[in-house]
Order: sequence, then C-alpha cells, then structure tokens
Amino acid sequence: MPSLQEKSVYKSPERKLVRFFETSRNKWKTNARESKRMLKRLKNRVCFLETSRARWKDKAKRLEVELAQMKAREHAREAELAALKKKPSDEGSRLKYVEEFTYAPARQQYSLGHITLFLDFVLSAATSLRGAGRAMAMAMAVVSPPLASPSWSTGRLWLLRLGYYKLTRPQPHTSDWVWIVDHTAQMGAATCLVILGVRLSALGPDDYGLRHEQVEPLALFPVTQSNGQVVYEQLEQTLARTGVPREIVSDAGSQLHAGVSRFCRAHPETASISDIKHQTALLLKHDLQSDATWDTFCQLATRTRHQVQQTPLAALAPPNQRTKSRYMNVDRLVVWGDRMLAFLDRQLSPSLEAFDPAQIEAK
Repeated sequence: MPSLQEKSVYKSPERKLVRFFETSRNKWKTNARESKRMLKRLKNRVCFLETSRARWKDKAKRLEVELAQMKAREHAREAELAALKKKPSDEGSRLKYVEEFTYAPARQQYSLGHITLFLDFVLSAATSLRGAGRAMAMAMAVVSPPLASPSWSTGRLWLLRLGYYKLTRPQPHTSDWVWIVDHTAQMGAATCLVILGVRLSALGPDDYGLRHEQVEPLALFPVTQSNGQVVYEQLEQTLARTGVPREIVSDAGSQLHAGVSRFCRAHPETASISDIKHQTALLLKHDLQSDATWDTFCQLATRTRHQVQQTPLAALAPPNQRTKSRYMNVDRLVVWGDRMLAFLDRQLSPSLEAFDPAQIEAK
C-alpha cells in the first residue's frame, strides 16, 4: 500500500488537471458559501422561534391569570345566585333579572337583561325612547355594583331589530288568517300600506278586543302613489307569507276598496269586511250630517268652548271637535252634553258653589 505522503501520479495532462482542479475548487467554494447562508438562516430562524415562544409563553401566563380572575368572579356570582335562590319566592322576578344581566348575546355590549328591561319600558310601560333611556340610567345606578346604561338610540336599534324580526319571520300557511289593512297617515310624499294578520284559532270565545300578542305584522309597503291596482298587487305579494286569507278587514276607503274587491274576485274564498268603527261612523254621518238639531248642538258647543276657555268656567268647556274623523269621536261630545245636563239639573248642589250661577246662565 503506498504511503500517504507519496506524491500522487496523474496520467492526465497537466492542462486538463488544472481545469479539473479549478472547477472542483469552485464547486466546493459554492457549496461552502451555500452552507454558510443556510446555517445563518437556520440560526436566525431559531432565534425568531425562541423569541416567539417566549412571547407566547408570557401571553399564556397572563391569560391564565385573567382566567383565574374570571373563574373567581363566576364563582362569586354563582354564590350570589345560590343565596338569592334560598330567599322567599316573592323575589323570583328579581332573580330572573339577575340571571339575565349576567349573560350578553353574541356581538353585543349589553346583557340580555339590559335589552329586556328597555323593551319592557317601551312596549309594556308605554315609555318614550328617551324616557326609557333615562329610566335605564336610574335603574342601573341603584344596583350593586352599578351597571352601564345604554343610550336611547341603542334601545331604538333593539326595538327596530325586534320589529324587523316580527316582520320577516316565517308564518304558517293556514286558512284561518284575517288580514287588517290600512294606509298610514300621509306625511311627506310617501305613504305605507300596513298589513297585520290575526289567526282566528288564536282568539278565545271571550276575546272582544285584540291584544298585541295576537297580531302579527305581515307586510309594509312604502309607496309614493297608491290606487286600486297598486293595493291589489301588494295584497298578491302578501300571499307568500300566509296563503289566501279568510277575511280582509279595511276602512273601505276608495283605494283600499278597489284593491280588496279585485283581490276577493280573484280569490272567492276571501271575504271583505268593513272596520266596525269606520262603518259606524259612516252611519252616524249619514244620519247626523243633515240633522238640524245636531248641527245646532255642535255650533253651540263650539261657541261655548270659545266663551268659557279663558274664564273660571274653563273646567266646563266641551271637547274640541275634530275636522278629520269627527264622527268616529262623536261619543266624546255626546258624553259631555249628558254631563252638562246632569250638572245643570243639580243647581242646588254644593258643587256649584265654586261657579257663579249668573255666569253659568249667561254662557
């Protein structure tokens, strides 16, 4: 075996060996440089991963602390609820609100209790939006600990979402639907056709007046011009919500009457019914409009109002007679007349001591 120190003997010419060794050396230099770049990239990557791991580890520790604090608060609330449940049953409504104020719906800042209480103020207590906002602020300030209070505009959004849900939610297709249709009071260039629905199966034998929970909003059509053809097309579009109704109740206005009549001809199973209040007002108008006695009574009531409204007899003034829907509110004037007759018949009653009999006779 030859020694390592022995000089290698190459049979190839030197000119070829020089090119070969030069090419080989360049390849090794290129590989060495690439290895150095790769090693540097790996070192940088390791440094980045170590920094990222330290950052995430620190964040995980902070989240663990927050989770422990949230669990502690949750345990405290559970203990509070458990204590409330042991109290008498007359605090059941308070317990219900306490539970609702601990849950916030998805993507909502305020809890379910905030939303429910605000809607109760508006829908059940007939409070205005701004009044409900102020009442919420007072109510949230007295609880312990005090809770944030929503503004009235936030409550309006909740109310609009509730109304939109009621207007767009699916309704069963049955044959016992009754539609109540009417145009809103015009303000500006637009008017709306409102269609409400009532199911006959939801009415009890003693239900002489509708309640809010028995009525479902079915459609709302804003238009700038309305006639019989437009009303008919709007009624046809509402068929997709409930199917063909059994009855349609309206005030028998010219536009509604034309559209509803055409709809009933297209769907013979549907009956058209006039609103009892409007129908009664039309009958009263037919009987009283040409009655001289009634006309004299109305003129005297109007003159009496002008004569006593700035005198000590202002408490005896008749109600104001409306220019629109006058015969739908004729009962107020008739009741006032009956009370005034009974009042004048008791001239010796001590209740007249606060008024001047001569002034009463003059007015």
